[in-house]
Amino acid sequence: MAHKLTVTDIKHLGFDWPGYPLIEKYCVTENGKIDLDETLEKMQSSRAYHKKQLNDAYAFKRQTGADYSDFSDRFDDYARMERQLGEAITYIEKIIGVIGK
Repeated sequence: MAHKLTVTDIKHLGFDWPGYPLIEKYCVTENGKIDLDETLEKMQSSRAYHKKQLNDAYAFKRQTGADYSDFSDRFDDYARMERQLGEAITYIEKIIGVIGK
């Protein structure tokens, strides 16, 4: 079942929209409605990418003994994005959960 709602519909469910700045960035709209499933999928894909980058950084450090300062700017960005995407994903999942009831 596709979960497509207008901003007004989402607000009537008791949620602020977009709720998190990242949701606006990843939001998929179609005919004036927000496709929550597609938005969620895009955010999950991006989160998986950022998680992979974090894991690669940890592996690099373990293998080489490199100091985190060698790649800390990117590492911090990946960690921040992974965390923020996780929060935004949970928010979208809550909205979808309410719709499913």
